[in-house]
Amino acid sequence: MKSWKKVLLTGTGVCVLLTGGYGYREFGMVKAETEAGTESLDHGSIQGEASLEDLQDQGTSEDFKAEGEGGENVGPGVSGSGETEPERETEREVGPGVAKEPETEEEPELESVTISLAGDCSIGTLSIHGYEGTFREMYDKYGPSYFFKNVKSVFEADDMTLVNFEGVLTNSNKKVPKEFNIKGKPEYIQVLPEGDIDAVSFGNNHRIDYGDQGIADTITAFNSIGMPYAYDENIGIFETESGVKIGFVSVDVVYGGRQVENYLQSGFERLRQENVNLILACCHWGIESTYYPESYQLELGHKCIDWGADLVVGCHPHVLQGVEKYKGKYILYSLGNFCFGGNRNPKDKNTMIAQAKFTLEEGSPKGEAEMTLIPCTISSVNHRNDYCPTIAQGEKRTEIIQKLNGYSSQFGVTVGEDGKVSGPEEAKELPEETQGETETAETSAEGSGE
Repeated sequence: MKSWKKVLLTGTGVCVLLTGGYGYREFGMVKAETEAGTESLDHGSIQGEASLEDLQDQGTSEDFKAEGEGGENVGPGVSGSGETEPERETEREVGPGVAKEPETEEEPELESVTISLAGDCSIGTLSIHGYEGTFREMYDKYGPSYFFKNVKSVFEADDMTLVNFEGVLTNSNKKVPKEFNIKGKPEYIQVLPEGDIDAVSFGNNHRIDYGDQGIADTITAFNSIGMPYAYDENIGIFETESGVKIGFVSVDVVYGGRQVENYLQSGFERLRQENVNLILACCHWGIESTYYPESYQLELGHKCIDWGADLVVGCHPHVLQGVEKYKGKYILYSLGNFCFGGNRNPKDKNTMIAQAKFTLEEGSPKGEAEMTLIPCTISSVNHRNDYCPTIAQGEKRTEIIQKLNGYSSQFGVTVGEDGKVSGPEEAKELPEETQGETETAETSAEGSGE
């Protein structure tokens, strides 16, 4: 059975779309093309192979009926005398010269994106380490799925997980002369996808530990699993399953000093040209084993936001530091160690996963991100480092939140019992240099792993 579906208005006539055929009216004449033939209706007259009664018998819909002379059904907007009647309100495509009916404005499309961030991950050991109690021993015993097993559920539930990859994956033994050199075997790269890690920052002072060969071998390992990475002038872009593009720049302030500002500014500009939705600045900075940022961390963190970063992520001190909100955007001054093969038993095993939830409106950030801190320890046991980061519970969780509140208090930022971060609209004016609590208990070669 045919039914009238849509009216297409043009400059010369009206086309009535049917299921299985169409009707067309031009200057008072209606033509109907059907499976039975072509009928032409002019002032109620019928020509062609089929009669008007035939059309009625074929079950023309109510939307295609109009009373003509003697009650004939002749079509929409046409009387039996050939006079047109006002058309019924229908779904229409509007052609030239015809006013378009007002449309209801659609609500802007909103999308949320959650990014998990964790600190220093050394997927290997120090060159001075033996075998017992090392990352290498745990890998040989338990395989690549062991290391992130206690936090994988968090990473699986987000849209992106980024960690700082500290060290290299290489078989080279040509060390750069320095105090600490960290490396793992190239096959250790499988630890990252097994842990649901999506991207890595590679701008740090251990990228150079085995020279150019170590860097090249590590990049080959990243590429073998499609792992986005960034360091210096090399920008990284990760695309979520829903198509949100997250760009990141990674720099090493430890060796690069203020020169890294060029990498950051040019990197942000290149990411904007790539039409990313969010920009992260990953900064390897600060003083090891110090719980409060030094002056250049504060200065550079603010500059990153001013230059266009949506979030600043800090590493290198190997311990946690505070959180600041600057111009409505967060700066994480240090995420501490996480899965860190460079130290077999650090005194401070506190760490965290920071989760930033952004709302995007038509692809751009809307409002402030929601920040949640998940207290963790770098090891599942207290007496040593077993390289298995674990979500903290009970008193340990409370202790870490209390410490984070202390580290963040100078910025007017607080961390609730649920890990939710809140703070002022603008950061307080800060002193030129903040002297903080310093870890001094471990000063041996593997005290910090660096």
